Amino acid sequence: MNTITHDIFVTVMPSKNFCKQMQRQARSTKMFKLIAVGAMVLAAATEVERRKLEEQVYQLSVRVKKLERSEGE
Repeated sequence: MNTITHDIFVTVMPSKNFCKQMQRQARSTKMFKLIAVGAMVLAAATEVERRKLEEQVYQLSVRVKKLERSEGE
């Protein structure tokens, strides 16, 4: 008995709704990336400001200690 085989090629095209969903998701991913980068920049700027303020507090505490020592003498 002879067996006949056929190769069948099927091309599947995504639906228009699926394409729209993927475009929306790509847009939201870009927005998420922008928000994440913005948050990182804000965190870095806040940390720089916090360190400046911490240094000022330290310098003021040193001044207060010096003044207390000079009043005690």
